[in-house]
Amino acid sequence: MTSAARKLRLDPWAAEYEASIQVTEDSEPARVDTRVECAAWAAVRPVTRPRPQRLAFVDGVRRIEHRLLVEAGATTVFGLVGSYAVGAAMVGTAARVESERVGRVLVVSGGVVLEPFRVAVGKGPALVFEARSEPENTPVAPVDGLQKAMREQEARLAERLSAEVDVVFQDGPLSFLLPSAAAAVVGFVKRLQRAYLEPAAHALLPRLDTGERTPLFLIEGRELRYSWYQRIAFGRPIESALTGVVRLETPASRGLDEARRLADLAARELPRFASDSRHDPRAPQNLFPVGGLESRLQHLLGDPAVVRRAIESQLHDEVTA
Repeated sequence: MTSAARKLRLDPWAAEYEASIQVTEDSEPARVDTRVECAAWAAVRPVTRPRPQRLAFVDGVRRIEHRLLVEAGATTVFGLVGSYAVGAAMVGTAARVESERVGRVLVVSGGVVLEPFRVAVGKGPALVFEARSEPENTPVAPVDGLQKAMREQEARLAERLSAEVDVVFQDGPLSFLLPSAAAAVVGFVKRLQRAYLEPAAHALLPRLDTGERTPLFLIEGRELRYSWYQRIAFGRPIESALTGVVRLETPASRGLDEARRLADLAARELPRFASDSRHDPRAPQNLFPVGGLESRLQHLLGDPAVVRRAIESQLHDEVTA
């Protein structure tokens, strides 16, 4: 649906309540083959190898600035204005953050297509929220659109950086990596929200030691992926036995040998980046380079109070015009 005339109105609920909405990006039924690497399902401890020269950790942050109800003709649909930022923490002889990019989007559900939304902020340049449309008219659809915008930019950055480093660890599953990308990119999934393994195979996970991984298994879906679990650290005694166990994945298009190389590299290297609960409430899964990158990216989004006041002022001007 295309609508030239529109009215943006604030949803009365505060934007912060979006945290209660869970977005599932990879929900298609999965078929898994656990026999692709080893006949026996047992912990794998990679042999020692020289440390890679350069690693990159790619991540993004997003923020809902305001929820909206969009009046498009006789139709009212859900929407939001949101911001995101992506970047990379580069680790070699020294660590640094680079390739930051900030994006702002106006996401509208129900297939409604709008023009970009421009917001004046003091004497500085206007903020331009580029329009995106989601087909479903549900409260979660605009959040999904904001998440997709961020994840697409993460994937493009990971693809580009893979030509410059030994491997890129991209936060989250590789749902938006281009199928044709010949990239050494590993998806790092720190929340174990989905069971990929049968109970007998899953029983290996809490028994993994730091630096050990499961054998590779093949996930069939939109794109074939090799995946594995590994332990990067142990949690406190009062925490779950799965604390510190993460799932990783890489495109199957690069072949089994390359997937094994990347899995062994990840098992050797990632434990040294595990965070601790004194510095990060998501420890140990939220890696130290990623935690520092997130802080930098949150700063780049700007003061949320200033941005929200500017949005409200713009909408007030439109209502009273």
